[in-house]
Amino acid sequence: MGATDATATADAGLDSALVETIQRIEDGDVLVVNGDSRTWDVTDVVDRSIEDPNDARESKRVCRLSCGASVFGLELVAYPDRHTASLHVLATEDWTEDGRVFEVHDVEILTQQVPWVVVTGGADRYHFPDPQAAAFGEAQPACGGGNPRASYRVVRSNSVQPTYSGCKDCLRHEKPVALESVTCPSCSKAICHGTVQGGAVGAVDGLSITCPHCDFDGVVEATLER
Repeated sequence: MGATDATATADAGLDSALVETIQRIEDGDVLVVNGDSRTWDVTDVVDRSIEDPNDARESKRVCRLSCGASVFGLELVAYPDRHTASLHVLATEDWTEDGRVFEVHDVEILTQQVPWVVVTGGADRYHFPDPQAAAFGEAQPACGGGNPRASYRVVRSNSVQPTYSGCKDCLRHEKPVALESVTCPSCSKAICHGTVQGGAVGAVDGLSITCPHCDFDGVVEATLER
């Protein structure tokens, strides 16, 4: 992370998409900030209007972020003509970060909602399913981690959330997105719908299908919720 140039940040303001992302953050969300290696849990969100006529700020939103022993504060400040965002170090395991303030140029809210997850007995964490294992009727974590000697099972996500927390590796790297219904362009038979996940999901724009009804064999357009 780079240290904040407060003057440059205030003069430039923030991109509207980044502002909207920070405004959507809720307690319980999981974030990546500035592409950093840490994956943050949002443990509190406070919105506060500023009524002081001598203060140019109109309001601020502060999100308390936790990762291990590190606690940072993500602050979004609204001015009449712009927004600014900064990341304040409240507690850290790295003494070189102690007391610093960082510029915020990117925030990603990680997707936690998928229809199915895999769990094992005695654990308090769920994983996203490994699609290749699932194709063979097996239940394995998509991250390849977990306990290699454990027996996993597939369950509906709403049966374990919010009691279980999501595996940070799965949340960060699998990036699941919803796939709209795919139909055969020849006979209109519904072929599939569901969730697509993996690091290269953003590059997917089509699927190769073989229709069991009319034997169409080719590539069709795939519409994903980006």
